[in-house]
Amino acid sequence: MSSSRRLALAAGPLLVLGYCVINSTKSVFEGALVQDLSPEFIAFNSFVVAQAFYFLTLRDKRELRTVIRRCLPDVVMLNVSTAVCWIAVLYAFTVFEPALANSMIIGLGPAVTIALGRKLRPGTKALPLELAAAGGMIAAMVYLLVTASHGESAIGEVPAGQLVFGAVMCVLTTVSLSGVTYYTKRLGDAGMSVRQMMASRFVVLIVATFVLLVARGSFGPYSPGNIGAILAISLVGVIISLYLLQQGIVRSEPITVSMLFGTNLVITYVAQYVDPRLHQSQDTLYGILVISLAMCLGTWARWRAGRRDAGKPGQDLPARAEAKT
Repeated sequence: MSSSRRLALAAGPLLVLGYCVINSTKSVFEGALVQDLSPEFIAFNSFVVAQAFYFLTLRDKRELRTVIRRCLPDVVMLNVSTAVCWIAVLYAFTVFEPALANSMIIGLGPAVTIALGRKLRPGTKALPLELAAAGGMIAAMVYLLVTASHGESAIGEVPAGQLVFGAVMCVLTTVSLSGVTYYTKRLGDAGMSVRQMMASRFVVLIVATFVLLVARGSFGPYSPGNIGAILAISLVGVIISLYLLQQGIVRSEPITVSMLFGTNLVITYVAQYVDPRLHQSQDTLYGILVISLAMCLGTWARWRAGRRDAGKPGQDLPARAEAKT
């Protein structure tokens, strides 16, 4: 295999991993922040800044309008998926510790990705080991949910009503995250650049969170501390990390992206030690380890299949073309 081909295969996963390092530490920060500020207040302000940055720094606005018109259904679905994903995950953090919430979200991810792939990317099949890994993650997710109901999570016992609400938010996050992955891939395949996606991605999220703010009357104070926290989330947690993710997604298969999201879990669990309101749970750690191992299995299976396919005649040219999207 040529060095350029190896670099093309590694670039996508490495970019996704960079996103995961930032996102996992951000999850702990947001988990503490939503105890004092509403999820919609945090999301609205963070993404107004991010949307303004991406739109204003995009040079060719005319080309942006053209590509949006050409790919409007997928652009709309990327917007909707993004809005549901970010709002739901912040509400999940109001109920569960970040490591547990991320574990449930990621534990369902590969299974949902495989299910959506049958319709959205019918030409890409999940491997047998990926199916086994997805099953193991679902089992671990169920275990974590049971431990939370018995008071064995880092925040103690979770009442039944909150448990159901948190679980629903995690499921919504998982489904919408898979949607983000697929619609990003589809737009990339259609010739839409990453910068164009980012410049048009957060409109629905901003409108939805503003409506929630007005309906719930949940505006927070714009104190120096809150402004600093929002800017940190927007600049590092959104602008930088999502750019890495978008670049990684267009260079990777969706199932690979879902598997690599598992690195969030271990880093999130370690980062929780700096949050004094959390008391680390061994049960959460056990669930994280099972999910992480299952994700390693699935990622290795896809990598092995990629190497096998790369050795076949005629595979090198399409690979180079995809790397330029």
